[in-house]
Amino acid sequence: MDLARVRNIGVVAHIDAGKTTVTERILFYTGVEHRIGEVHDGTATMDWMAEERERGITITAAATTCKWRDHFLQIIDTPGHVDFTVEVERSLRVLDSAVVVLDAVAGVQAQTETVLRQANRHQVPLLLLVNKMDRLGANAERAVDSVRQRLGLQPVLVQLPVGAEHGFEGVIDLIEMEVLRWHGENGETVSRGEIPAEYQQQAEAARDSMCSQIAECRDDLTDTYLESGTLSSQQIHSGLRDAVRRRTLVPVMFGAALRNIGVQPLMDGVIDWMPSPLERGEVLAHNLDGDEILCPPDPKAKLSALVFKIFHEKYGDLHYLRIYSGTLKERQRLVVARTGRIERVGQILRMHAEHREQLAQAGPGEIVAVAGLKFAQTGDSLCVKGEEVLLEAMVFPAAVMKLTVEAREPSQSDRMVEALALLDREDPTLHLSHDEDTGQVLLSGMGELHLEVVLHRLAAEFGVEALTGKPQVSYREALLNECEGTGLVEMPADDGTHRVEVAVRMRPIDSTTVRVSPTAAWQLLPTAMREELEQKGFQNEAGPLGFPLVGVEVQVEAVISQPEGETPAAQAVAGALSRAMASALRGNTELREPVMTVVVNVPESHMSGVLADLNARGGEVLGIDLELSEVRALAPLAEMFAYSTKLRSLTQGKGEFVLEPAGFAVPSEARLQGILQSLGLC
Repeated sequence: MDLARVRNIGVVAHIDAGKTTVTERILFYTGVEHRIGEVHDGTATMDWMAEERERGITITAAATTCKWRDHFLQIIDTPGHVDFTVEVERSLRVLDSAVVVLDAVAGVQAQTETVLRQANRHQVPLLLLVNKMDRLGANAERAVDSVRQRLGLQPVLVQLPVGAEHGFEGVIDLIEMEVLRWHGENGETVSRGEIPAEYQQQAEAARDSMCSQIAECRDDLTDTYLESGTLSSQQIHSGLRDAVRRRTLVPVMFGAALRNIGVQPLMDGVIDWMPSPLERGEVLAHNLDGDEILCPPDPKAKLSALVFKIFHEKYGDLHYLRIYSGTLKERQRLVVARTGRIERVGQILRMHAEHREQLAQAGPGEIVAVAGLKFAQTGDSLCVKGEEVLLEAMVFPAAVMKLTVEAREPSQSDRMVEALALLDREDPTLHLSHDEDTGQVLLSGMGELHLEVVLHRLAAEFGVEALTGKPQVSYREALLNECEGTGLVEMPADDGTHRVEVAVRMRPIDSTTVRVSPTAAWQLLPTAMREELEQKGFQNEAGPLGFPLVGVEVQVEAVISQPEGETPAAQAVAGALSRAMASALRGNTELREPVMTVVVNVPESHMSGVLADLNARGGEVLGIDLELSEVRALAPLAEMFAYSTKLRSLTQGKGEFVLEPAGFAVPSEARLQGILQSLGLC
């Protein structure tokens, strides 16, 4: 595969903006599919899971490959619902660019902002499609303004819409100064013609603005523009390509995918302006000693591949990989760099949603699935033994909600736990645990819909019906001040008593985890124990109230073993370390509760009732946009259960809302007392 002709792109957006509809048209126009699949009637190729077709939403990121203008487009269609934002996160981690789809009526929405934060984190170049220009209330100018104001991007219009709402009939190509219109049963034919007289002046002004924006991004184009007052088509394409790759500008296009308008120029834009794996260049990694190394997109280089997704199937797991350097071959023996475990590659598959094409090998820039791996987890680096490299790790948000789960039939309890463990391995935001006091199985996830889908899959794919308890909020504990503590463990030994004492110092940090700080005393811990803590941290460590700790750095100050010179037992050291941390934390933590960004779209006539209800739930209103009839607020997750029912009642069924995790916050004194009472802690 010629890397210069490869484009790895994601299609991302807020739910219902039209991502999957756009992707389905791409598959049709590139000849991969011979009919257009539709989300609303459950025939979309990329929404292939039964859950997706039943609900009419994308739940899991689906990969496909197609060809356009002798270029290979490797596309990942991602979910738009916040509960499945991990699918967007891990997709953007391995992609070279992304198409952001906006609803022309709503403009930038809550999940659009989340997606853009993820894209920024991974430095992914963007192309923007303002979709649904045929909808009632479509407003191109307002949608583009929302991109500037809410996303802080620099959009550059490369098209203008011709008409809007029911009168939307095509677009003006500002580079070639032509009108594009779509014909045929499925919009297969694109005609080019002269710009209508009533749009001529507007188009000329827009082209001048486009040329000015592009010229500002490159010195040679600045000189040309100042001398001639314009840029040629070739100069515009060259300047755009550079500006997009540096993430200075975001090209904006218009369309109505459901009416088959605007998709072919979008694919042209991906090829003309989005970077290839070659242009994305070398990827930074580290060897096992921590030294920086570069992985070039060269099939002859050392192999480096990242596992970014795992999907469980009846006959085993499929591991989705992005290959950054080297060549992956069938039946090749690899090593998981993090653990040193040896893997053997089975089949190498190029995925088309749930369909697959078997490959003998795959090279840099390719996104493939591999069967036969047993030990690799999401975020692991795969390489050749003796040539280990660690690619940048993947970070996932913490679960905010949990349920108690038990099998409807007691005889299926073990099977239920095994099935949930497989789904847990597949989804980094799903967490399976056991309550040691009650013996109950706890399932934690990103929200009500996330957990509901998991339980449906448990029944449909594994044949296990589950009973659940009331949803519970996953609280956290944070350290208030720097503190010290010691812990002592005495164990019987052949020659008397073996004493192990550990001293720790702990300090608060800005983090969502508990971090280990290496010290001289740290090296005295048993090697296996130290390695496990370095890999996993103290992720299961609880504070005095019994909730997981966040934002803590742990320093082991001393490890004293008596009799001297005797190697301390790992069990004794672990016990002493746990006691030392408990003594340091006692009375020195505060409760944190998950809070959500709430975006409510509500008619103005019902807004006062919605605002009053949010206030009663302990919400903080962040802003009101009367033009979009939108309220943005922060609210405790615990107060937002069953909010959809209340909102329907308040707005006569006209209100809509989106919840997005906004982190953890200290509850008010009144709320804190209520929380502690409900949990039986006071």
